[in-house]
Amino acid sequence: MIERRTVLASALAATAFGSLTKTAGAAMASKSAPFKLFDCHGHFYTNDWRKYPFDAHTARYGPERMVAKAMENPMTAEKVMKFWDKAGVAKGLGVQYSSTYYTDNRYLLDIADKYDRIIPVVILDATAEETPGTLKKYAKEHGIAGVRFMGRPGDDGVFPFMSEAAYPSWEMANELGLTITLMPLAFDNPGAPIRRVAEMAEMYPNVGVVMDHIGFPRYGERPDSFGYLPEHLALAEHKNIYYKYTTFLIDMLLNDDTPLKEFLEYTVGVYGADHMIWGSDIGNSEVDELAFVQHALDSAKGLPVEQQKALFYDTASGLFIPGGRGGA
Repeated sequence: MIERRTVLASALAATAFGSLTKTAGAAMASKSAPFKLFDCHGHFYTNDWRKYPFDAHTARYGPERMVAKAMENPMTAEKVMKFWDKAGVAKGLGVQYSSTYYTDNRYLLDIADKYDRIIPVVILDATAEETPGTLKKYAKEHGIAGVRFMGRPGDDGVFPFMSEAAYPSWEMANELGLTITLMPLAFDNPGAPIRRVAEMAEMYPNVGVVMDHIGFPRYGERPDSFGYLPEHLALAEHKNIYYKYTTFLIDMLLNDDTPLKEFLEYTVGVYGADHMIWGSDIGNSEVDELAFVQHALDSAKGLPVEQQKALFYDTASGLFIPGGRGGA
């Protein structure tokens, strides 16, 4: 755990913050799509650190830089919704941001209570004894649509959030019809957690299991399958698994010289547009967000309009229901 006061002081003293992000002053607006958008990956945080203290020890580029970024350019509800207006987003998810608040979901729940346009997806400890009850409480009182589990395997190679200790949390999500968004990080052996995702989806068929960033396919390593492992492709057999196409992933793919249009068409051919969703990753990716909305829309232009609508709105609208989709 970081010492919040120390990090905040360091962040406030950071005068070079302006060079840290490329998001400010987007030079273009997203061209109008013939359908509305549903943003499945919006991150929210405020610089009101007294009311909502930072817990940034999980930040991938370091806690001091994350806090500096949040203090200088907070992603408040009002700011993100202004971006949504420009991008043509009708509504979207507030995905709890581990890099700022970890499992302290108070800011996300407060803004979701205030704005119906924001549907919350919280982060909780899947193995904690209180988590099933918390999920039920949050579904009833705050209309959460799901929970996000992420992290690396333990020394035994097991991901805690897919271990037996996490079964009660999964069972409650299954009872309520919540989504569980997964980001298992195991780049040395990426096939193993993907196989485990398949097992969990089979055990809990009323959970909509979402693969964050589609499980990070790497085109440069496997161009013949557009970066997908055999384990990735086998997930298509499970009809309660969904795939999130995000700015974070698009940035990775472009840096890997991936032909984006062909990649997306291949992916839709494998999983189906009715199992794909899109997210802007606003608040995390340090890019021109509107330009990357346009990258996503342009990459889908070869698809039939009905498939484009499924990817950018319809699938998410049916999957992320405030309070859950109901019992099995």
